Parts: sequence; C-alpha cells; structure tokens
Amino acid sequence: MPTSLDLQSAAASQFIQQFWPQAKEKAAHILAPDFHEIILCGCGDSHHAAYSLAYAITNWTGRPVQGLHAMEAARYTIPRSTGEGLLVVGISASGETARTIEAIRLAKDLGARTLGITADQHSTLATTVDDTFSLDLPSPTEGPGLISYLAGLMAGYAIGIHLSKPRLKEEVDEAVQSLPEALSEWAEGESELGRAAAQQVDPTRPILFLGSGPVRGAAMFASAKVIEAAGQSASAQELEEWAHLEYFSEPSRLPIWMLSAGGRASQREREIEQAARRIGRYVIRSQWRHGSDRLREDLSPLALWVGPVAYANSLMDRIGERPFRGFGGGRSPEEGGGASRTQSSEQLHSIEDLYRFDPLN
Repeated sequence: MPTSLDLQSAAASQFIQQFWPQAKEKAAHILAPDFHEIILCGCGDSHHAAYSLAYAITNWTGRPVQGLHAMEAARYTIPRSTGEGLLVVGISASGETARTIEAIRLAKDLGARTLGITADQHSTLATTVDDTFSLDLPSPTEGPGLISYLAGLMAGYAIGIHLSKPRLKEEVDEAVQSLPEALSEWAEGESELGRAAAQQVDPTRPILFLGSGPVRGAAMFASAKVIEAAGQSASAQELEEWAHLEYFSEPSRLPIWMLSAGGRASQREREIEQAARRIGRYVIRSQWRHGSDRLREDLSPLALWVGPVAYANSLMDRIGERPFRGFGGGRSPEEGGGASRTQSSEQLHSIEDLYRFDPLN
C-alpha cells in the first residue's frame, strides 16, 4: 500500500506545474516592492524552506534577506530592528505554530510589515499578519509533509520575483515552468538511488546530509524526512564544516549524502567527496543539473528532496517503523507531538514581554 510520502512524491511534479501560476498571481496582489530588508522564518520544514529562500531572494532582489528559525527571529533578531522598511514573513502550513506567530507579533509591535504563508486562512497566523499568502493544498495525508514544503518554497520564489527586475522575473518564471518535466525525468534514477541506499546503509548508524548555500536548506529537509518517517538519527551539516568536524567521527563507514546543484561550492564538493571516500565513508551523491548556471542552485530545493525522501520511505519499510514513531513512547499526534507543545507553547506578545523575561535586564 502506498505511503503518504509515496503519494506526495508521485504528485510533486504536477503540483509544481499547477501551483506556480497561482503563486505568481497571489504574490503580485499582496505585496508592494518597497522593503529594504526581509526576514523569513518558520519551524521544521518551514524553516528549511525559509533558509533556502533567503539565498534566492537576496540574489534576485539585491535586498538583504535572512532565513531564520522562528525562535531565532522572534527573540534574537527582530528585537534588534527598528521595524522601518522591514518585512517579516512567517511560514506555517497549519498557521498555528507558536514560535512563528510570536515572531510575527513582535515584528508588528516594532512597526514592521508582516506576511503569513499558510494553508489555513482562518488560523491564528492568518488573522495576525497584515497580509496572507494562502496555500491551496490538496487534502493532507497522514505522515511526513512534502507538498506543503514545496508550496512554501514556491510562495517564497513568487515573492522574490515580484520584488525583482522584470527581466529576471521572466527568467525565473521560465525556469520554474520547465522544472516539472525535468524533475519527472530525474526522479526515476534518484528514487532508485534512495531505495538502494536504504538497503545498504546500516540503520543503526546516523546519516548526515551535506549542502552549502540554498542546498543546505534541502539537506535539513532531507534529514527531517528520515527522522519523521523512519526514526533514524539524521542531521544536516554545511559542507565546509564537515571537513572541520565530522571528518573525525568514528566509525569510518558512517554514511554521508552530498546534495549538489553544481553551484558556488562545486569545487569544494569535489574535495570533500574525495576526502570522505579516502577515510572510508559510505558516500551517496545527488547532483541536480537542470537549468541555467544562474538559477539552478537557487531553485534546486524543488528537486533535491527526491532521493532522500525515497531513502526515508524505504528505510521505514525495511525496519518496520511507522511515521513519527507511531506517536508512541509518550508522544501524541496532538499538535504534532503533544508534550513538545509546538502550538500551545507560551508566547511573547510584545518587545516589552521579551525584555521582561530577559535575564540580562
């Protein structure tokens, strides 16, 4: 029986093709290009999307853009701003993630403009922000999310081209329109790569995904799917940092999965792969080659999920696991984990609240 990830993977190319025109239209109606600084934030998959999007939007608009975890944005970064000329974008499919809502509230308290990217127009996020970018998503299936992550990416890309120059806007539009066909062709080999790796890797050993720039966001998303689907220990690391840290980890056969778009880090990727193989690492590599040199790396998160998602799904089947550990061991499906309180966590509502609880004040 197909799993949630199977169904979402099969639908991804068509979803990108159908969602992109809607995303462009919505971005054109809810934003005016008058911001000199942008912060994108979220938790989980939404943070991974925000991290990657920051690189693309900076490249396309020339504006400083940060892609932050919502906690970092709310309690450490937004309070340093005056709010003037700042756009804060909160990404949350449910619209109920506590830290993301908190970031938006603190941004509004400073006078910043706020935008929410969410699938629920009646959610707390949607009713708190100045503008809402609504995600029209298919009915959710139980299990780790993929389609919502892709929708968040495309919403961000649409915002980015709305703020960019007309010539680049056309170039990005053409690149995204051509991506679904290339993705469908590429997915067959990448899916097989992921399934094969799931049979060969020792599931008791942690797997590490490597990437730089926007690809590091894709690496974070990849590690999240392995954890959510199979419960295996997985993490993401910046390419260069691996050479300074995990290079020394034992045992030598630890698996690493290098994600690449042939971008600015490509020379270093070759060196890292050689070093990893020399010390005995089990190396897997995914290389996205579609598109122009100028845009391929920026848009690569729309594609680099394929192999890792197939790996996560196949490993889950191999070891007889259920998504989110079947919500056992004290876990609960309520608000994504129960005791973790990702939605019901106590929130700050103003900058004064933050300073009131700040031990340095």
